[in-house]
Amino acid sequence: MTYAYQSHIYLAEAVLNVKDLTNQTAFYHQIIGLEILSQTETEAILGLGRKALVHLIQAEKSGEVREHYGLYHLAILLPTRKALADVLKHLSDLRIPLVGGADHGYSEALYLEDLEGNGIELYRDKPVSSWDIREDGRIIGVTEALAAQDIYDLGEKVDPFILAEGTRMGHIHLSVKDSRAASQFYQKVLGLEDKFSVPSASWIAAGAYHHHLTVNEWGGKNLAPRKQDLPGLAHYVIEVASKEELLTIAQRAQEVDAPIKWLTSSQLGITDPDGIVTRIRLDRM
Repeated sequence: MTYAYQSHIYLAEAVLNVKDLTNQTAFYHQIIGLEILSQTETEAILGLGRKALVHLIQAEKSGEVREHYGLYHLAILLPTRKALADVLKHLSDLRIPLVGGADHGYSEALYLEDLEGNGIELYRDKPVSSWDIREDGRIIGVTEALAAQDIYDLGEKVDPFILAEGTRMGHIHLSVKDSRAASQFYQKVLGLEDKFSVPSASWIAAGAYHHHLTVNEWGGKNLAPRKQDLPGLAHYVIEVASKEELLTIAQRAQEVDAPIKWLTSSQLGITDPDGIVTRIRLDRM
């Protein structure tokens, strides 16, 4: 079994440690448009339908998310340009500040932060026919002005606001100390390919997608490694379709001496050199 774009992995969810669980839950529900799937005094799981996309956990330690390597942004993939337009109208009507917006050649994206500084991208993919795909499989990205007014004009008020059906996690963008080394680590362990790189960042993916992961060193060389229970990224989750694929990833991680922790017989965690944890589990089909 393969996923969209002939990929052997599926990006499932991002798990964040948060300092203010109540307000962060409200933000992802009311502002971002995710449903609350379950909630306790210490955790909240948000998503669409029955599929979790963002899992919030009450942090046990203090600190700011940008003090350590970890999440640069989580990226939620919308199914259509109209869905992106509805998001832009919703955010604009509420006067939610955006960090920016961009046309990346293969996608159109909006950027913002949650209440604690975790980055969020909301984007839609353009038709593959418009992507700049090279003969060697690289997919070239650009950063150009977003046609924001055109997109806004497509939008309609959705009340109560909820993200469109078919929305899912599209990619995860990580802040690391050394982007080249991190790219090589994830290519080796997860079986990904370099789709586009610059000296300070690398976009990597499985199959024919433009990127499932990005690693950048834009935060500098002096951030602290990520540690358990700190505010920010706890881990993110990738699904695979077979136990064989799970065991293959575990074997690759052993080959690069990455710490591995089996959580169950169908889920494991791998820690990269910056302390960032990737969890890989069998698909919950």
